[in-house]
Amino acid sequence: DLSDIVRNVFRMLWNSYSFFTTYASIDNWEPKKDAVASENLMDRWILSELQFLIQEVDGAMEKYELNKATRAFAPFVDNLSNWYIRRGRKRFWKSEDDSDKEQAYQTLYTVLVTLSKLMAPFTPFLSEEIYKNLTNEESVHLAEYPVADESLVDEKLNEEMRAVRNLVTEGLKLRADAKVKVRQPLAESRIKNQELSEDMREILKEELNVKNVTVASQDAEIVLNLEITPELKLEGEMREVVRAIQEGRKKAKFNVEDRIALGYVGKDEVFAKFAAEISKEVLAPEKPVKGGLLDAEYSETVTLDGTEFSFSLKRV
Repeated sequence: DLSDIVRNVFRMLWNSYSFFTTYASIDNWEPKKDAVASENLMDRWILSELQFLIQEVDGAMEKYELNKATRAFAPFVDNLSNWYIRRGRKRFWKSEDDSDKEQAYQTLYTVLVTLSKLMAPFTPFLSEEIYKNLTNEESVHLAEYPVADESLVDEKLNEEMRAVRNLVTEGLKLRADAKVKVRQPLAESRIKNQELSEDMREILKEELNVKNVTVASQDAEIVLNLEITPELKLEGEMREVVRAIQEGRKKAKFNVEDRIALGYVGKDEVFAKFAAEISKEVLAPEKPVKGGLLDAEYSETVTLDGTEFSFSLKRV
């Protein structure tokens, strides 16, 4: 049980903390005491879930049901790491310093500091490390224990997000059963009588990589249109190209903020249509160079969809 907790809770929490500190350090970000409340859907959702966690842990501790209190943390840390941060990575990657990026930082900072205080009685050393480094205060064990902010609770939003996550789980299972990679875009997903807001449908579209979500009368909760047109296949190849280049960046040990020059051989049709999108995804400010780079810092040849693709990278 302990090894499962270490793997599924402590490691995910530490990775979330490391993600935040990495990007906050790059941007020299500092928390604001008078920060404006975020209107971002994901920010509102994770802050609402945080209030529910505070209520659940505090209620269990009042009754001295410590086993119940500790079990409440795992689902929240999963929500934080595998949904909020994973879905919001690009907000932190932005080169521009805008209000959305500021709100992402402020929200994640608030969640991590509050969570460290909430977990302090159970994980005293982990909480102390996170809290002291984020706040520069003396000790988490001298801080006031969190109290839920009722104004941040949005039960409808939480229920909708749970429904979307369940649909995503079902949709990804359908993809796996059909052996269709998530990077391969599909035309449509049909859902059964789900009254989802437009924002939630956008999340479903992104997570399942489908162009459209419609409501239909059907037995299954969700159905995918698995027909892959030439246009969709080409876009899927583009995503495979981006994945290969991103892996190349990691192998080359480039920093996450490094801008690069990109050269390529192969996949000409993909670059003819998606050069701008590829450049944006891999942080290449200039147009990709056909034929490769003579003074490259890293080069690699991979096989994508049965054909060879070579790329070369250097920092700029």
